[in-house]
Amino acid sequence: MPTLTINGKQVTVPAGTPIIRAAAQAGVNIPHFCYHPTLSTPGNCRMCLVEASDARGLAASCYHKCTEGAVVNTETARVKAARQAVLEFILVNHPVDCPICDQAGECKLQDYYMTHDHKPSRVSTTKNSKSKAKPIGPHVVFDGERCILCTRCIRFCDEITGTSELTTEQRGDHTEITTFPGRELDNAYSMCVTDLCPVGALTTRDFRFKTRVWMLASTDSLCTGCSRGCNIHMEHHQGEVKRYRPRLNPEVNEYWMCDEGRLSYQHHNLGRTTAIRLRDQREVQWPRAARQTAEALTAAVAKANGQVAMLTSPQLSCESLLAAREFAATVLGNATVYVGGNPSGGNDAFLITSDKNPNRAGVVQVFGPAILANTAYKLLEEMEQGRVQALYLMRGELPFDAAGRARFSAALSRVALVVYQGPHGLDLEERAHIFLPSATHAEQDGTYVNETGYAQAAYAAVPAMGQALADWDVLSRIARAAEMPLSFDSFDALHATLAATIAAE
Repeated sequence: MPTLTINGKQVTVPAGTPIIRAAAQAGVNIPHFCYHPTLSTPGNCRMCLVEASDARGLAASCYHKCTEGAVVNTETARVKAARQAVLEFILVNHPVDCPICDQAGECKLQDYYMTHDHKPSRVSTTKNSKSKAKPIGPHVVFDGERCILCTRCIRFCDEITGTSELTTEQRGDHTEITTFPGRELDNAYSMCVTDLCPVGALTTRDFRFKTRVWMLASTDSLCTGCSRGCNIHMEHHQGEVKRYRPRLNPEVNEYWMCDEGRLSYQHHNLGRTTAIRLRDQREVQWPRAARQTAEALTAAVAKANGQVAMLTSPQLSCESLLAAREFAATVLGNATVYVGGNPSGGNDAFLITSDKNPNRAGVVQVFGPAILANTAYKLLEEMEQGRVQALYLMRGELPFDAAGRARFSAALSRVALVVYQGPHGLDLEERAHIFLPSATHAEQDGTYVNETGYAQAAYAAVPAMGQALADWDVLSRIARAAEMPLSFDSFDALHATLAATIAAE
C-alpha cells in the first residue's frame, strides 16, 4: 500500500488507487467532469490535472495511480492555470444559458467556473449550433450545446446497463452525443444519465421546468416500488414531492435506481383520498371518527364469534405493522391477520426485483414466517364463504388481477363491518363502511427491510395531506377511544418497542 503526500498531508491507499480518490481520502477535493467512481476512466476532460513528482508533466488525477513516496500538489500556479484554460475551452461554444437551464443550482460547470475561473470570455466568434431540446428516449431530453463531452452517459450505457444506446458523432468541436441509428435511450435505468451529467445537457422530461432546484428541500428516504429498497433523495417543495434521485448506498443500489421507481413519486401526489368518511357522513373530525370507529369495531367483534380479520400490507413500515399486530390482538379480539400488497412484476439481474413491495421481509420479522400463508387469496375465499364478519383493511393494494379485484370488491358486501385505512381509495373506499385516511411513506417515519434483510429508515418529508395521519397514529387513536390503549403513545416509543421485539425474536 503506497504512502504519498498530497498538499502536505500523508495518505496511505491500496495499490492502484488513482490520485483523485486518494485526495478525497485526504480531504482534498479535485474538480472533475468525466471521472465517476463506478465508471471507466477515459481522462478526457482534463479538469483534474495536478502536479505529481512521478509524472513528466501535469497528470490527470483520475487516471494517474498513486506510487510510494509521490508528492502531489493540487493548488499550484500551473494547476490553476490549467483549470482556467480547460474551463475557457469548454465555454467557447457553451450557450451560457444558466437562467433558463434546469441544471442551474446543481451544475458542476457553473460551480467550477465561479470557483476556478470567473472571468469574461476572450472569444467573440459565433458559437457552434447543436441539437436543442432533442428527445433521445421516452424519459430523457438532450441539449447538445450544453454538453461538455464527458461521456459519462455513454459509459453508463456501455458498462452499467450493457445496452449501449449512446455514442458520439462528428469530430472536434462539432462532436455530439447521439443514439445509434434506429435506436433510442430506452433502458430501464435511462434517467440515471441525468444524474451523471455534470451540466444541463441531459434532463428528464418529467422534471423539466417544474421547479428550480434551489427551492427544493431534500429528505433521505427509500423507493417503495419494489423489495430492493433503493436509497433516494426525496425532494419536495411547499408540501409536494417533486422528484426522486438515487442516494449512494453501496450495500443496496450504489448510485442508481430504475426509471419506474424514480417516477413512483407521482403516486404520493395523485389519487389521494384525504377526508374521513363514516357511513356517508361528511366533514367528520378525528375525535368523533375514532370514537365511532371504536364503537363499531367493539360491537362487530362482540357479534362476530371470532370471525374477524385484518389485512395488512408489505407496503407498510415495520412500525406500522407492529402497531397492527397489537391492534389485531387487543381491539380486534385476536383477529386473523392476512397479508396483501401489490402483485409481482418484472425483474432483472441488476436492481429491479419481482416483489413490488418494499417490506415483505419486515412483515416476516414482525409477524413470523407463518404469516405468509395467510394471503389475500385465502382471505378472499373466507369472505366469499361468509366466514368474515368484520374486516379491518390497512392499505388497498391487492395482488389480484382485474377479475380478482372485482371478486374482492363484491365479497366485501358479505362483511357486516368493513373499515378501510389507507392513503388511496383504490376502488375499495366506497365499499367500506368507514374510511380513515392515512399517510404515505413520504409523510411518516418508518423502517423497511429489503429482500436481503437490510433494515433501512425512511423519514417524513412533507406534512400529511388533509386529515391523513401516520398509520400507527390512526390505530392508536381508535384503541384509546375503545379504552384499550396500545403500549406506545409516540413513534419513538413504537420504534423502541420494534427494536426490542425484533431483537428478542
